[in-house]
Amino acid sequence: MIVQKFGGIAMKDEASRQICVRHIQEGLIKHNSVLVVVSAMGRLGDPYSTDTLIQITDAFQLAPEAKDVAAICGELLSSSVLAAECLKKQIPCHLAYGLQSGIFTDDNFGDASIIKTSKIAIEELFQHVSCVIVPGFQGMTTDHRFTTLGRGGSDLTAVVLASLFGAEAVEFYKDVPGVMSDDPKNSANPQKIAQLSYKELQSICETSKHPILQKKAVEMAAKHHIPLNIRPFGSNEEGTWINSSKN
Repeated sequence: MIVQKFGGIAMKDEASRQICVRHIQEGLIKHNSVLVVVSAMGRLGDPYSTDTLIQITDAFQLAPEAKDVAAICGELLSSSVLAAECLKKQIPCHLAYGLQSGIFTDDNFGDASIIKTSKIAIEELFQHVSCVIVPGFQGMTTDHRFTTLGRGGSDLTAVVLASLFGAEAVEFYKDVPGVMSDDPKNSANPQKIAQLSYKELQSICETSKHPILQKKAVEMAAKHHIPLNIRPFGSNEEGTWINSSKN
């Protein structure tokens, strides 16, 4: 099994999602089963992005639980759209959301911590199909209230599920070739870094204004020795591998 995580840019429109579908098809051929985690579609200003949804009303600032319920709608929508498009391409798949995702948290709305996990529901779905699609970024309290896992929380969802199911690796599909030596926006000739240790990636994420992965996700990957592959969603390039071999 492999976990594939598609970010907002990869999910933003039908053309880009068809590229995601091809990656899923390739993952099924290579790894037999694929667990897909998705972010909301697009970025701030796009109609279904998380940042757009949570800015519908400034009243959300006074209602953190209500804000989390609004925030998770972006991932719920993107996962349902991708599942439908996979089925259209004759890729049998199931959605796993809410309780089915098996991620339980405390009630610190907006930045909840995971307190326990369960693989039962997704494991049951894998008895019937080889592809399960999970909306990222969200968890649920033990009394069944939705929470979110902090900014970039879909990365954490992917790593948690990879650990739970013993996946070979997590592939993060991004709009960059991999981890770069310099910020492409500020450098004329940034170079892709082929391999990093977890510690090196943690350092990059801690000093970056826009971390390429959520820091908590990198910490969990390091703790459980889960290989990470940050790669461009628009091609089959290898991208950057993060694992224990350089530690």
